Amino acid sequence: MIRRFYPSNKALMRMGAAICLAAVAALAIGGHGTAEPAAAIVNENGPVIALTFDDGPYPKVTGHILDVLEKNGVCATFFVLGSRIEGREDVLTRMEELGCEIGNHSFSHADLTRLSKADCQRELSDTDAEIRRVTGHEASVVRPPYGYYNKTVMSAAERPLILWTVDTNDWRGKAPGEIADYVIQQAKEGSVILMHDQQTQTADAMEMIIPTLIEEGFRFVTVSELIRLTGGQCKGVMLPE
Repeated sequence: MIRRFYPSNKALMRMGAAICLAAVAALAIGGHGTAEPAAAIVNENGPVIALTFDDGPYPKVTGHILDVLEKNGVCATFFVLGSRIEGREDVLTRMEELGCEIGNHSFSHADLTRLSKADCQRELSDTDAEIRRVTGHEASVVRPPYGYYNKTVMSAAERPLILWTVDTNDWRGKAPGEIADYVIQQAKEGSVILMHDQQTQTADAMEMIIPTLIEEGFRFVTVSELIRLTGGQCKGVMLPE
């Protein structure tokens, strides 16, 4: 059965704490890399929130988002497609320089639940190879396209699957103000916010979202840091079995 989004089962979340801490540590040791933000910590003791962007990199739009992140001294997580990395290596390099995390979003944006385990692994490993070529390490986290996953996908990924708690639906052509208002209204402790960095209006919305949430006291973290800070008890995350 294909599942989308995240389970609310409290027992799973409690069990996830110990599993996740061990998994993240093991992945770091195993060469997937870490993603501790190098940017200055804004609102160090504030409620944490993770901004995430899918489907890039796109030099113009992703670059605009990175400009806003840099201006405000905060970080985010970018789930990149392996097929879009060649020729855009400088964008990934800048992500890392700003303390952002680079996640794996497959190579071709395929529905991984429709693939064999071998083909699913190939989608992820080909993307890891591209990320490693640029950064020297693989991705520590995976976001399956469309949020679709099953046991085969979880087994192939062998690391946390990152879904979301707030879906902006920014790809529907919403105006920047509408996107910004929705994110600001929905943001709360531990939110994982889904956006896309090929949308010009999303980049424009960042000009409003980030300063406002900073003013409201939020601290911006990568998804791997969110997992660590919450001991794995964060919604929108599926842990490896």
